[in-house]
Amino acid sequence: MFRQEGRDLMFDHKQTLGYLSAQLARRLANALRDGLTPLGLLPAQFTALAEIGADEGLAQKQLVERLGLEQPGVARTLAGLEAMGWIERRNGTSGRSLGLYLSARARATLPRALEIAAGIDRRALAGAGRTERALLLDQLAQLGRTGSGE
Repeated sequence: MFRQEGRDLMFDHKQTLGYLSAQLARRLANALRDGLTPLGLLPAQFTALAEIGADEGLAQKQLVERLGLEQPGVARTLAGLEAMGWIERRNGTSGRSLGLYLSARARATLPRALEIAAGIDRRALAGAGRTERALLLDQLAQLGRTGSGE
């Protein structure tokens, strides 16, 4: 509780969506980082590889849109993945832009990385039933689409 000018303000910042979601995001990100590190991947790299693996040949611009991130950050991630031998850039299906493709190394590693991410997700939602999980994920997705509340 906070006192201001003789009034008690009953607002607990630790019970806000922003605080709780930031705490959860930090814990999940740390768990994902710890799980992926032995594979030689960081969470941002894994996310890019998973998207590329789901639709090989997509252009960098498409990846930026799908990830909902800024182009310079995605470009840096892709440059690092290419330098480390995780991805290849080849002529895309349109012929006008280079498509992004998984390397043999990524094809061999991505299934294990996906298992790690799925396991973290299962453990985080272990206390919820199937309906509760679906509702929570749906509500979080809706909040993500509607903005930050500004």
